[in-house]
Amino acid sequence: MQQAAGTAPTAVTYAHLWQDGRWLRNATVTMSERGETLKIATQSSAAGPIVEGLTLPGLVDAHCHAFQRALGPWTQRAASQQDDFWSWRETMYALAQALTGDELEAIAARCYLELLRGGYTSVAEFLYLHRCGDRQRLDADAAIAAAAARSGIGLTLLPTLYQHSGFGGAPPTAGQLPFVRDTGQFLKDWQELARRYPADGAIALGVAFHSLRAVPIDVIGEVHERLQADPACRCVHIHVAEQPAEVQACIKQHGAPPVALLAKRELMNSRWALVHATHASEAELDQLRSAGATLVLCPTTEADLGDGCPVLAPFLAAGGKMAIGSDSNISRSSLDELRMLEWSQRLARGKRNVLSATGEAAVADRLYRRALHGGRSAIGAGARADFVTYDTDAGDWELQSNEDFLSALVFDATTARARHVLCGGRWVIRDGRHAEEEQIEGRYRETVRSLRSRIRDRKSS
Repeated sequence: MQQAAGTAPTAVTYAHLWQDGRWLRNATVTMSERGETLKIATQSSAAGPIVEGLTLPGLVDAHCHAFQRALGPWTQRAASQQDDFWSWRETMYALAQALTGDELEAIAARCYLELLRGGYTSVAEFLYLHRCGDRQRLDADAAIAAAAARSGIGLTLLPTLYQHSGFGGAPPTAGQLPFVRDTGQFLKDWQELARRYPADGAIALGVAFHSLRAVPIDVIGEVHERLQADPACRCVHIHVAEQPAEVQACIKQHGAPPVALLAKRELMNSRWALVHATHASEAELDQLRSAGATLVLCPTTEADLGDGCPVLAPFLAAGGKMAIGSDSNISRSSLDELRMLEWSQRLARGKRNVLSATGEAAVADRLYRRALHGGRSAIGAGARADFVTYDTDAGDWELQSNEDFLSALVFDATTARARHVLCGGRWVIRDGRHAEEEQIEGRYRETVRSLRSRIRDRKSS
């Protein structure tokens, strides 16, 4: 009898299991009660039920704004003749101002369920929307935590400091007010979150600074110094160099571009994750690598927003750490992110297989390995028993030799949906079904219809 979603097996045997670039046949994973992998053993034939299909270790979605899941179709009409990232933000602000806590939970739960189907088993929620609606207290975290619990995905919560609309302390705009806190309030809120989510609990905590334009560099240094020794703070994240205007404004204000400024202030280290860096120079990326920080790329969002892409090959060749994220959630598939990552480099460089390397000719395997280890580094996590299994027909992989199995999934399959997902040693999706998918789907649809109507009415009034 097959085990249903929600159960916690002590061992699972996989027909084809990817482990650090090799495919293991009939691999049995033995797990602890805490959901950790104890042992992986192979045998010529397996006794008992076998999970068929291709199985991969689950990836970390290292950068997510779950509430933006509702935005996708609403931003695909030109706002002006100069439609860009900055005009996209206005629609995002309208959504953020309209959300209630229940609606945030409904959107996030649907987003997290889709991330599970897309091969992610943990998510880092970069949460700058810290209060919902007209409330003045901290409450958005509870909605995110409830959504993660409902879906079963592992959660690293990143409460985010946001203070200004631009460099030099420019006052926040009306649309940014739901995000804003002064430093004292942020630190007070941090202590409350550390109480709500203890270090040995199911939810991990880190800290995030929205960007150098939204938080003064001296404040970043102050908060970092206060929290770097706090055992509850697992990691530090920040958006950097996403847009040319941001880079130019940083140089004007500080005499250095964003990544170089962080390096100059000695703020980057192995606990830091820098998101986007699409307009960081190769020299800055080398500074990031030298500091041991992780570069988090969100290729489908960066394409959707017209952000651009960095020169990545030298960074990876030198041993730089890389993770991927879903960001605005225009895509919720980890395989789509890896495909877009390579394809964006091909478009920009005019070459093929740009991110391959000597000894690692298969781009899919190289990128999956980097995203796996880089994602764990980005959230300060070890390896849980997290595994994702794709159907036997995804990408017609059975027609290939085993060295091309992952290439078939990443580059030849239409967006593949996981059939089985094991998170922390517990089944959350089994035979394509999640125990709460009907409730999650129903609440999401009701929420989006309501939001669409209310936001349209606001615009017309």
